[in-house]
Amino acid sequence: MSRICQLTGKKSLVGNHVSHSNRKTKRRFNANLKTKRFFIPELNLWVTLKVSTQAIRTMNKLGIHTFLKNQLQKGFDPFVWVVDPNAVKTLSTERIYRRVEKVDANGNKTYSITYTPEAFDNNRKVKLSSIVK
Repeated sequence: MSRICQLTGKKSLVGNHVSHSNRKTKRRFNANLKTKRFFIPELNLWVTLKVSTQAIRTMNKLGIHTFLKNQLQKGFDPFVWVVDPNAVKTLSTERIYRRVEKVDANGNKTYSITYTPEAFDNNRKVKLSSIVK
């Protein structure tokens, strides 16, 4: 994942590292980003975001729902990971097995079997505007 704040759009800046002898070499000033889960009480929903510490402070000041609404009004609508509370209730212990058949240039067949647990279906990536209204 890139080093960009999902809510404010803050990203790395490029500058010079200047030594004592005044030599200049390129360097990056990375944004101070944290991956954090937030609970939105108005929607009864957990959201996982990669945000800057400045955005966290602003959310604490204004409230997360108000901050997200303000970002949408400014035209910033990122994709976010949302844990669907209804999907957790319908979760079963079944595993989904899938058989994949591959044929190489000589005509030889190979098979591979993979499985994906249903637990991975809980997280879905959606637009922020579909959550906050």
